[in-house]
Amino acid sequence: MGITYAGGSITGKTETREYNFLVDTGSTWMTLRQSDIDLLQLAELERVTIDTPTGTIHRRSFKAAGMLEGVAFETRIVPAPIPMVGYELLQRLGFVVDLVIERIELKTNWGNVSS
Repeated sequence: MGITYAGGSITGKTETREYNFLVDTGSTWMTLRQSDIDLLQLAELERVTIDTPTGTIHRRSFKAAGMLEGVAFETRIVPAPIPMVGYELLQRLGFVVDLVIERIELKTNWGNVSS
C-alpha cells in the first residue's frame, strides 16, 4: 500500500493556508502543527482524550473551517507534527480512499463496479 495525501486549506482569522494532508484512516481527528494553529489564530475548544498504542493522552483541540479536495468543512483539529486528516472528517464528508490511485474521492463519484 502507498501513501495517500489530500489537498486542502484551513481558514484562520486573517488568512487561509494551503496544506497537503496525509490521509490516516487509523486516526480520528484532523491535525495541524501547533505553530500553524497559532498563526491562524484558531479558537480553542475543550481538551480531547486520545487512545494511542502507547497509552492515553490528552490534547487541546481547536475549531477549524476550510476545504478538503474542494469540499467545505468545519471540524475539530488537534496539534500534531504533520498536517493529517483522520476518518471522522473523511466519513462525515463522504470521502473514500482509493488505494489504487492513492487519492480520496467523494463516494458519490464512484461508479458501479461489475462483478
